[in-house]
Amino acid sequence: MSESKAILMGETLNDAAKEFVSAWKALERGEAVAPRDTLSFADWPALAAVMTAKRYALLRHVRARPAAGVRDLARSLGRDVRRVHGDVVALEELGLLVRDPETGAISAGYDDIVTVIRIAS
Repeated sequence: MSESKAILMGETLNDAAKEFVSAWKALERGEAVAPRDTLSFADWPALAAVMTAKRYALLRHVRARPAAGVRDLARSLGRDVRRVHGDVVALEELGLLVRDPETGAISAGYDDIVTVIRIAS
């Protein structure tokens, strides 16, 4: 089964608050609520600041060939270790990469990033 990550762009704070309240009410009723596996960005510049061309290439590379660590990844990408480390940390914080706490191995456990760009308010 192919896993996906979702990215929403143009979601307002009000939209997120409505979703939060809806989940809260469902939990109060004893209903199960699935965790939200979605990243939200206010606008295109915010998304573009995070998803650079280098980070996109890094994600594709790691999906095809999980890396033993940052140095291994930097070597296979032909990039500076410090810059790759920064990209890995940023993508890990967003949940787009996973780093094994014991071995340092880096992986991406999904096949697709589905992006929804809202143009209407």
